[in-house]
Formats: sequence, structure tokens, C-alpha cells
Amino acid sequence: MQTCFRLPLLPANIVLLFVGLLDLLTTLIWLHTGKAVEINPIMAYVLRSGIDVFVAVKMSTLLAYVAVLEWYRRFKSPDLAALIGRLTLGSYVGIYAISFAVVNAQVLLQ
Repeated sequence: MQTCFRLPLLPANIVLLFVGLLDLLTTLIWLHTGKAVEINPIMAYVLRSGIDVFVAVKMSTLLAYVAVLEWYRRFKSPDLAALIGRLTLGSYVGIYAISFAVVNAQVLLQ
């Protein structure tokens, strides 16, 4: 009898949670030191309500996304959920890197 190890979350979601937390922490550090700005206009608006609200919204949206995709994986289509997870992860990292580089070019070039 062969047992198959099954991860509780899609691998892309595990990495996405790590990247999202890293994004949040680096954003908070860079905002605190004045070395970056929040480029996402929605999150920039949320940030004006305070750091605690910013953190709560950032984590809530990330966790909600993972919860919906995991539900979809379990009850609808595991293959499509895995594909969406990989596309989301790649998009998140790409947008984060490009946005940071464009907005903070002068910091990066010093």
C-alpha cells in the first residue's frame, strides 16, 4: 500500500504567503526609514489610516485569496487552482519587483 503525502496548501500558496509577509515587512521597514513609498494606490490610501490598518488589510486580503484558492482546489479543480496559484505568484513577484524599481530608482542607484 502506497501512501501519498499531500500538502495542506498548494506549494504556490505557501510561497505566496512567505512572499506576501516579506513584502509587508520590507514595505514597513522601507516606509519607516523613508526609503520607499507605497505604489499601490489602494494600499497607499489604506496606509493613511495607520500602520495597523495597513497590516490588517494586507494580511486579510492575502489570507482571503489563499482561502478561496484552496477551497477551489479542494472542491472544484485542483489542476486549475495550481495553475492560478503559480500565475498569481509569478505576477505578484514581478509586479513587486518592477514597481519597487521604478518608484525607488533613485534609492537603488545611490
